[in-house]
Amino acid sequence: MAKINLKNKKIAIAMSGGVDSGVAAAMLVKAGHQCAGFHMHFWSEYSKDKSLENKCCSTASLEAARKTSHQLGMPFYVVDFSQIFKKKVVDDFLRNYGNGLTPNPCVICNKFIKFGELFNYIRKLGFDYLATGHYLQIVDDRLFLSLDKNKDQSYFLYNLKQEQLSHILFPVGTYQKKDVITLAEKWKLPVAQRPESQEICFLAENDYRPFLKRHIPQKIKSGEVVDLEGNYLGVHQGLPLYTIGQRHGFEIKDKQKQSVNIKKGAIPPFYVIGKNVAKNQLIVGFGQETEIKDFWVKNLNWIKSDYQKIISKPQLLVRVRHQGKLLKAKIELSGLEAKVILFESERGIAPGQSAVFYYKNELLGGGIISG
Repeated sequence: MAKINLKNKKIAIAMSGGVDSGVAAAMLVKAGHQCAGFHMHFWSEYSKDKSLENKCCSTASLEAARKTSHQLGMPFYVVDFSQIFKKKVVDDFLRNYGNGLTPNPCVICNKFIKFGELFNYIRKLGFDYLATGHYLQIVDDRLFLSLDKNKDQSYFLYNLKQEQLSHILFPVGTYQKKDVITLAEKWKLPVAQRPESQEICFLAENDYRPFLKRHIPQKIKSGEVVDLEGNYLGVHQGLPLYTIGQRHGFEIKDKQKQSVNIKKGAIPPFYVIGKNVAKNQLIVGFGQETEIKDFWVKNLNWIKSDYQKIISKPQLLVRVRHQGKLLKAKIELSGLEAKVILFESERGIAPGQSAVFYYKNELLGGGIISG
């Protein structure tokens, strides 16, 4: 953790009930700082049982966060953001998938909920800092990749503002994940053995498709699979059920909608490369057809005010998916949008996802891929 003078400062800690936020809290409390834990309650699907419970605010998560806070001797509060979470995160997720895009709800949640609603809430209460268990580093009000590159979460946080950084702490950003777990066990924290969630928190299943089928069934209609020239190849089950780069889930059929028996290896595998929402067509291809070298990005947020001096440098990198490769690129600004030109072609670049920009290890900002 970067050395910051926290003497006589009040720190609010976002307590999810996971090991990362639990250890972050313990670090700050054991350092003698004045801390309080805040657990956010999000929206969940209605169910008579707990099968559809939101993983981030399940009963088990709440109790783990509460027990950790009490063990550390700090006040603990629960804040209800369920309505704003439904409006800003879940509805956005459904709307974008319904329109043929591939949104990232974790990006939206961090922007509007964790570093929007919660950040503003604790600041109004008089807290000086919001601390979380995110893996990335703040140094002199600049954001950098975390020490553990395999756990780095900078992709989700490119919407942070410069003025926010002086009021945010990421205590575990300078640690390896294995060392965080070791600390949790050493301190006997209630979160030490908590399983790590890798999926979208409001999805009960490990697949987004059942959720879409329950909530936007009117958008899920079978249609044609075509190649780039519009030639008929088969049938898909509904555009929202497919993502760019996907290579399964659609059937190759003849004009009479009869399945075609193709000998394995006779043709290369088809990949989803686009969607024609107006015609309800899924566009597939293979080989070089699946790769693109340039794309546009909108809704840009630049963390650094002098970004225009940096984006022309040869060390500029872009990431197009969480934990994806850092790709060499150059950026051409055009009004409020940017054209990204990759040094090497890449597969699976999906409109609706985020493109996040880096200079060496520093996070510069990012935006939404528009095509």
